[in-house]
Amino acid sequence: MSDPRWPSLREAARRFLREEGCTLSVPTEFTNHAWKLVQSISDFIPERINLPSVVDGDFEIVGFAQFGGEEPSLEICWIPDCGWDDFTQQVLELLEAGYPGCLGCGGPGIEEEWNERVRRSEFLS
Repeated sequence: MSDPRWPSLREAARRFLREEGCTLSVPTEFTNHAWKLVQSISDFIPERINLPSVVDGDFEIVGFAQFGGEEPSLEICWIPDCGWDDFTQQVLELLEAGYPGCLGCGGPGIEEEWNERVRRSEFLS
C-alpha cells in the first residue's frame, strides 16, 4: 500500500465493478484471463445483468481507466506501469469483500471524492 499507484489501481478496480456494461480492453494474450475475470463478477454478483465486455486492444477500461501509456485526460483514472496481475488482484479482493453492494468494503478513500489531478501529482513528482 506504500506504492503511490495503489490508490489509483484500487479506484480503477472500483470503477470496473461499479459500471455495468463497461468495456475492458486487453492485449490478445490476456483475453482468456479477462473473460475469467468477467465470470468472477457474474459469480460474486449474480444479480448483475450487464457484465463487462472484453475486446482486444491497449489495457484499459474504456472511458474509465487506463493502465500505462501516455497520460490521458483527467476524467480517466490513470495508472502508469500497471500489470494485469495487479489489476485482477484488486478486482478479486473487492469482489471477495462484497463490493459494490457493501458498506465500507471498497477500501481506504472510498468515501472521499476521487481527485485524479492530486493522484497524478504523486506519480509525476
